Amino acid sequence: MYGYNGRILRVNLSKQKIRVEEIGEEVYEKFLGGKGLGTLIIYREVPPGTKPLSPSNKIVFAAGGLSGLVPGARKVAVVSKSPETRLIHDSHAGDAFGPMLKRAGFDAIVVEGASKDPVYLWVHDGEAEIRGAEKIWGKRVSEATKTIVNETDPNASVAAIGPAGENLARIACIIFDYTRAAGRGGLGAVMGSKKLKAIAVVGKRNPPVLHPEKLEELFKKYYEEYATSPSTEGTRKYGTNDGLRISGSLGMSPSYNYNKPYIPEELASKLAGEEVLKRLIPGFKPPENVRSTPCPVKCSKYIRFKYKGREYTVKPEYENLAMLGAATGVFEFDAVAYYNYLVNEYGLDSIATGNTIAWLLELVEKRLVGLEELDGLEAKGFGDKEAVEKLIEMIAHKKGIGAILSEGVARASRILGRGEELAVHVKGLEAPAWDPRGRRTYALSYATADVGASHLRGWPHPHMPPNAGPAKELVPSLIESRDRDSVFDHLGVCKFIPYGLEDLSLLLNTVTGWNTTPESLREVSARTEALARIHGVLDWLTPPQDDTIPPKWWIPEPEGPAKGNKAFIDEQDFLEARRTYYELRGWHSEYGVPLPETLEKLGLEWAVEDAKRALLLVEKRLEHTL
Repeated sequence: MYGYNGRILRVNLSKQKIRVEEIGEEVYEKFLGGKGLGTLIIYREVPPGTKPLSPSNKIVFAAGGLSGLVPGARKVAVVSKSPETRLIHDSHAGDAFGPMLKRAGFDAIVVEGASKDPVYLWVHDGEAEIRGAEKIWGKRVSEATKTIVNETDPNASVAAIGPAGENLARIACIIFDYTRAAGRGGLGAVMGSKKLKAIAVVGKRNPPVLHPEKLEELFKKYYEEYATSPSTEGTRKYGTNDGLRISGSLGMSPSYNYNKPYIPEELASKLAGEEVLKRLIPGFKPPENVRSTPCPVKCSKYIRFKYKGREYTVKPEYENLAMLGAATGVFEFDAVAYYNYLVNEYGLDSIATGNTIAWLLELVEKRLVGLEELDGLEAKGFGDKEAVEKLIEMIAHKKGIGAILSEGVARASRILGRGEELAVHVKGLEAPAWDPRGRRTYALSYATADVGASHLRGWPHPHMPPNAGPAKELVPSLIESRDRDSVFDHLGVCKFIPYGLEDLSLLLNTVTGWNTTPESLREVSARTEALARIHGVLDWLTPPQDDTIPPKWWIPEPEGPAKGNKAFIDEQDFLEARRTYYELRGWHSEYGVPLPETLEKLGLEWAVEDAKRALLLVEKRLEHTL
């Protein structure tokens, strides 16, 4: 086998036992690695109905199929059942963990059960051990990471949780090497429920490739092209950090809890790329393990800033700045950078945290929540930077109103019993920093995505406002984009590297000797999405009721280039687009469940009976609601 180790590490924390399991090449050909391998394992081993924070849930760290082998392939997929949505959720992070895992001799780590006492996992050169973590339990991410690196290897890549994950905040994330986050879905809480503080991994040798000379030639070709290409120029300069100027100008920003999708250039620029460049650290180099797998785009921008008399270092991204800043109405750069620092240290999903705090601030503005419910926090509404800082800390430690907000915006609105119409989420996952009322058919991506509201599950093309024509016309482009994004998640490739599927097929075939084609790669995407959909339905998902969008996106935009636009022209426009998506996917046109014949075409004959049961479940649930 080439390009893969053919081995996964199984860690049972209840029994404190570790074993190695071999995986056949046919599994990799069908699921590639990363998102695909992780989804397959959770589908087969975590039954629908499993409580996400119970020992029965499992969490998988799966290196992408090309992680560490080609330019920009540095991702690892973290897959588990989400504490927020109760769906199979995949979240992805770089820079070093995926390549290091492969170099250590494993394609994935599967963690099951739960430890009685805090532990961390140390994986190195084909071996692994469970170590006590009592002295770092309760510590922030950076302190815990430094301690583990000192105890293991200077080049180790560390995935750690902070106090938020330990306290089982449902919006807790996993931080890799101080600054990279597997941010969405609350997977940090899954680690916390298992008393797993961190995983450290190091390795020295990639798995063998079939054509090393040709791969070296292709590596150099793609690296040089993308390091100078005009298509990557903006990302090379700003990273993702200039996003607010773009989203604000299109009427797609999340500003003021999605009440002002359009914001003027002057305001957006306060949290945009040039402000990041002003604070760049001259000559800064990230940890050696991060630099060991080169990327041609190098979008990471490490900055140093001062806040309240102290100096901090952080690596901001657009989603951090927009959700912690614009969404909450705080447009002071250093304050928002400090929020970014805090959520990294506490191990909180910056998107979910910003979204949920923004929702609470709107309740304050509308006088829907009283001072007594805020536990003495004198929040003034949007733009209250002190309140945002305090709320981040309260969420991480589940203190006062923070305990409610730590549940995520959907649960928090139900617990308080008000403001549900102001909560912006899909299937319980908070919406990110792109309001779909500024782009035709884009809301359908949120509505049908396997994990809920994610901006990384496909973008329809071309860009035009929703009232430009029927949303269903752009569904084929949405599927094309979704499949491309999903393939990148299977292979561990960053989405900002402009590979085409033809390029990825060539690279994968050079590594493995397979006969992969762009079409077979798209089938991998469809295969994984089908399994996630069936598992969700067998648990609780009823697609015709749950593949939907929040009330705010049915309100016409008040100003800007998308003025007067809702997410869809009307409800019929939405329903026709959704039906078109189902049909083009080979799913039941009304129930939204993959059809048995579709599974057979995808080589998933073993899941056909599950699909039949899922179809019957949806039919019965709909009959019950009529």
